[in-house]
Amino acid sequence: MKTRYLLYFILMTSFLGCQNQDTLIGDQYFESGKYAEAIDSYNDFLKLNPRHIKTIYNRGRCYQELGQYDKALDDFNLVLKFDSYNENALLSIGQEFYRKGEYESAVYYSEKVIEYNVNNAMAYYMLGRANHKQGLIRDAMNNYNSAINLNPKLGEAYLHRGALKLYLKQKSQACQDLQKAANMNIDGAAEAVKKNCK
Repeated sequence: MKTRYLLYFILMTSFLGCQNQDTLIGDQYFESGKYAEAIDSYNDFLKLNPRHIKTIYNRGRCYQELGQYDKALDDFNLVLKFDSYNENALLSIGQEFYRKGEYESAVYYSEKVIEYNVNNAMAYYMLGRANHKQGLIRDAMNNYNSAINLNPKLGEAYLHRGALKLYLKQKSQACQDLQKAANMNIDGAAEAVKKNCK
């Protein structure tokens, strides 16, 4: 009898190990930019684990990277079906609305994350970007400040806060922010420093 249970345990451990291997391989493909291969691995895993939130979300991120935005949104919404408080899915949906220029919806999803977690720096940053695009300058500045206070290593927030300060004719403070972003190797920051901070 004990032998049968031991054999069952070994088989299940081996089976689960093979399943987890698909997600690990998918993650490795994702990290190396091989998004189609990652999707294949995630699909194999999801055939047996259709409610595995992390894998569904990661597959959505792959679709996003491939420009297959409708499929990405389907996956992010599926994550929310299983976990309505999932911050990553909410932020990713907000990013999709931001990408499409639907800033009010981007604000809604960013605020939803903050409602669940007031310490999510990325949510404040995304809220700042959406408010910035809508011309809500004071709100955007407050959002960028909150993002930076929560995560001083969030270089993109320095970049966009610097751009906002340039708009407000606060050149010296703007250049400090732009230089911080450049020091963090944020795309476009070094060029902004060169152009605006002579």
